[in-house]
Amino acid sequence: MPLARWWRGFAGLLLCLSALASLPLAAQPASVISTSTSAPASDPLVSATLTPERVAPGERAQLRITVLVPTFMPQPVAFPSFDHPNLCIELPSRATMPISQTVEGRTWSGVSRRYAVTPLAAGEFRLGPGMLEITYQDPEAGDTVTRTAPLAAQTLVVTVPEAAAGLSPYVAGTALTLEQRITVTRAEDAGEAAAETSVLERPEEPVLLTVGDSLQRELVVTLEGGSPLLLPSLIDATPLPTMAVHAASPTLTETANGGTRTERLTYIAQQGGPVTLPAIHLAWYDLARQRIDAASLPALSLDVTGGAGAAASLRARAATQGPAALAVVLIGVVLIVMGGVLFRRWGRPAWQRWRQHRRERREQDGRAALVQFERAVRARQLADSLNAWQALQARVPGLETVHRQEIERLLAMLGQQRYGVTGQSAMPSASAPDTWAALQRALPRAADLRQARLGPCLPPLNPRAS
Repeated sequence: MPLARWWRGFAGLLLCLSALASLPLAAQPASVISTSTSAPASDPLVSATLTPERVAPGERAQLRITVLVPTFMPQPVAFPSFDHPNLCIELPSRATMPISQTVEGRTWSGVSRRYAVTPLAAGEFRLGPGMLEITYQDPEAGDTVTRTAPLAAQTLVVTVPEAAAGLSPYVAGTALTLEQRITVTRAEDAGEAAAETSVLERPEEPVLLTVGDSLQRELVVTLEGGSPLLLPSLIDATPLPTMAVHAASPTLTETANGGTRTERLTYIAQQGGPVTLPAIHLAWYDLARQRIDAASLPALSLDVTGGAGAAASLRARAATQGPAALAVVLIGVVLIVMGGVLFRRWGRPAWQRWRQHRRERREQDGRAALVQFERAVRARQLADSLNAWQALQARVPGLETVHRQEIERLLAMLGQQRYGVTGQSAMPSASAPDTWAALQRALPRAADLRQARLGPCLPPLNPRAS
């Protein structure tokens, strides 16, 4: 029994000693792991923020995306495209800027891009998710690598304020103004492009017009602190009983804090009498005061004079201009017919006589024979060339001896090549094309024929003694 107790005590002591000896061995790997995980990661860091996350239609929110790398980026970041119905997403001026931040004691560089997001309707909009393609230099390998980093989605909640719940259409901003410009063009000055222009903010008296005059009503709506995309059409283009109405396409201009919408409508007076152009009224929500406000322009009164008398004068003018135009057309037709008759009677015979005289002159001076000779040589017809050469010599006997001897020599060579004893076949020899080309170069020109007809201008400078 004492021996057994002693053995159990000795075994317990050995277990305690082994446990104490194993403690330093377990602590050593823990220090190595902490050292390896303390090194900063080399993957790009991507973050996105949307401020504010809740807006009203027409208010702008800002989406900012930040990309950081441990070294530098030799190429720009390929950002995803954000397209969503009822959202106007734009890049404002200087939207992308370089940045640098300290990450775990090291300086990282990158870029920051901001988007201006303007909702056009109420609802919940989700921007993203997306993927960014980032090219940078790997700090460990030193090579240029390209990584694809995910971009977290951002949610924009757009709600209409309770105070503007019944506003339709919804227009919001910090300030809104209405202006109109009236341009009157008189009918008698239309041909000279002269116009009488006046700006009428609150006209107290009717605008005087006559039948044929035109009036252009230009309306300019300026909105601050909101999007001009929400501005509706304010001018009614419904035709009037006594005036023709023509509408131009509206013009929209955006600025950093809002924008303007310009509309133009042209009225043309066709009958006399009073006319009233409708008033303009626009209700909008004031974001600064949190209430509904309104801007308006009064109705515009017009007094058109002339009536039936002016219309009758216009019809009379048209009636007088109609016969005059018809008379001009008839006179033109008569002149064309007379010109054709005169040409057939005298012009055509004279033209034919001139052509006949020109043909006879060409035959007499040898030009016609020279043309026939050139055609036969180009066609490489030996018989036709000989006949044309005989006709040319008959027409121009005074041709220079140099031309005459060279042409006769080449014609003789062609005859020998075709009909000589050495040529057993009817085909020309291998040198025949060269002979034809030399003959074509030796042909006289029209100036040579003219010189041959006139004779030598001067005697030879060095006559040979007989």
